[in-house]
Amino acid sequence: MDKDNDLIWIEKNKKVVKDFRIFKACEVTSSAPDGRVNTFVQLDSPHWVNIVCVVKNESREDSFLMVRQFRHGSNSITTEFPAGLVDKGEDPENAAKRELLEETGYSAEKFILIGEANPDPAFMNNTSYTYFAVNPVKSKAQSLDEDELIDVKTVSIKEFESKMGTGEFINAITILAYTWYKRYVFIP
Repeated sequence: MDKDNDLIWIEKNKKVVKDFRIFKACEVTSSAPDGRVNTFVQLDSPHWVNIVCVVKNESREDSFLMVRQFRHGSNSITTEFPAGLVDKGEDPENAAKRELLEETGYSAEKFILIGEANPDPAFMNNTSYTYFAVNPVKSKAQSLDEDELIDVKTVSIKEFESKMGTGEFINAITILAYTWYKRYVFIP
């Protein structure tokens, strides 16, 4: 007998309540092992990608290639790693290549998956994949989506570390991507 059987709820029914384009709000009815039945909220969302890209700034310091943009959820400007949704049927690595190129105009020699996590398993069903872009080069102009207004900037790694979690550097997925990056660069 599986030791987790007493914890697993079994989905009986799932109903889309509202389609919000970037996610669907669903009501999921599930039953517990003890027979209880309840309805829960689930956000059915596409997977996400984040791209950590290290370049040299004007002072020749290692710096992150980042994007500044207005975020409607926090009603503020944030500075983040390039990121975006994985299109239906798209491989996450290809989404990372596409998003980096669209948002920054940079491409890279290769992309290495350095981490993945569920942003909030309490009510979300997607995965956020973080890629490291190896040997990035500026290869074309930005090609933004219709509703995107993005400034590209370099932020020294030291500056990012000192500002992380404050001001414009509050995006939790960017902070998580940074932890994947730190683990990646320190793995022997």
